[in-house]
Amino acid sequence: MPATIKLDATKSAHIEKAADLLLAGHLVAVPTETVYGLAADASNEQAVIKVFEAKQRPVGHPLIVHVASVDRVRLWVDHIPETAMQLIKEFWPGPLTLLLPKKSGISDFITGGNPGVAVRMPAHPATLATMEELGRDLVAPSANPYGRISPTTAEHVLAGLSGKIEAVLDGGDCSVGIESTIIDLTGDTPVIARPGQIAQRDIEACLGITLAPGRIASQAVPGSVKRHYQPVTPTVGVATDRFAGLLPDFTPAGEKLGVIWWQSPPGERASESIMLSADPNEYARMLYTAMHSMDKANVDRIVIELPPRESRWLAIHDRLKRACSEQFT
Repeated sequence: MPATIKLDATKSAHIEKAADLLLAGHLVAVPTETVYGLAADASNEQAVIKVFEAKQRPVGHPLIVHVASVDRVRLWVDHIPETAMQLIKEFWPGPLTLLLPKKSGISDFITGGNPGVAVRMPAHPATLATMEELGRDLVAPSANPYGRISPTTAEHVLAGLSGKIEAVLDGGDCSVGIESTIIDLTGDTPVIARPGQIAQRDIEACLGITLAPGRIASQAVPGSVKRHYQPVTPTVGVATDRFAGLLPDFTPAGEKLGVIWWQSPPGERASESIMLSADPNEYARMLYTAMHSMDKANVDRIVIELPPRESRWLAIHDRLKRACSEQFT
């Protein structure tokens, strides 16, 4: 395959080029408010299969269908319950994915053979414009090799997939920085299947209900495997109250340590360090970029200071639990 081309999301001709490539069955990485997605025409099964090949993603892991309008949802789902319409009116376009009963005939490559299909409307104008130009919907899992850090810039995409996909549509840095909340609406009670920026309290306020604790999703959803979002460099997480005491244990003679922290400066023990915000939304926006930077910094180990154990940090802890090979809490 020729080198991956970089398109400018601010130029209408480049939006048209991205749509043309997708219509021809090629793969194009597109920006969303969450992370960059590896897009393929969702109605073209051979194009969808290419997504698994490019990412080296195991077949059977479900994908999310991205739509540019609510009307397009009806092409994929058996019916839209009232709870779904309430959430759509409140949060779309935005970082919320709905798992709904699928229509018959939907490819098992999209659903993983499950009875539900995941759909969302992304908030990035360039990707919405691309879908409108294309006139079709997209599957768009994160545009990175399977299991590795999700990309929040076009450069991250190229670092992982250059030469394996036709193009990346550069729409700048992602504003949310972690993957969407997924809520399972296939049963009698809504269940949060993957936490994200839209939190349980937001969903409860919208629906006027209290979600039952401890409920699990009816089927596997994207991003639910035990090890995911991982740097190539060995990575551990350490709670703030253990951070200063344990940091010397991670710096044997001759090894370089990269530290991502938010409250506890590592000082001279770190060869490289990046400070993140104490605000959970800003921390999320910066997290994957910091992990990508550390992975390129020629350090032997990455240590991440874990954020507080509070409900507003739930989505961050979900990502760090999967990114770290071990956590010291």
